[in-house]
Amino acid sequence: MEVMVVLSIIAIISAISIPNMIGWREKKKLYGAANNLAADLQLARISAIRQSESVAVIFNAGSVSSYSMFIDKNGDWTQDADDNLLRNIEAQAGITLKSTTFSGNHTHFNTKGMPSVTGTVVFEDSSGKSLSVVVNSVGRIRIDES
Repeated sequence: MEVMVVLSIIAIISAISIPNMIGWREKKKLYGAANNLAADLQLARISAIRQSESVAVIFNAGSVSSYSMFIDKNGDWTQDADDNLLRNIEAQAGITLKSTTFSGNHTHFNTKGMPSVTGTVVFEDSSGKSLSVVVNSVGRIRIDES
């Protein structure tokens, strides 16, 4: 009888706590995706300054949900054979790169760390919550809740 009471208590506690844990996990995945992009954009900016080369960041919104960063030696927005790939990241399952406001879905960081195009990237999780990563005209990168 005591074992049944203990099992019942464990079942009740589990029924209450598991949905909260699942929601917490999705929220952390969303924040992780936004923080990773912010860190990668900072890496692109620093790499452009350090190597005195333009660094391109290309965003693929929608079903692919990815972005890539590379040293763009000739400034043509495409990764050529002589361009060094810095990152090629695909979003985790359940997280989508919903949209960008970057013109052409890309930006460059010049040798002074300034972006050629400013904008916002919006990540969304499976529950519809979203976070935005914003790059302003001086290259400052921040995360906003949408």
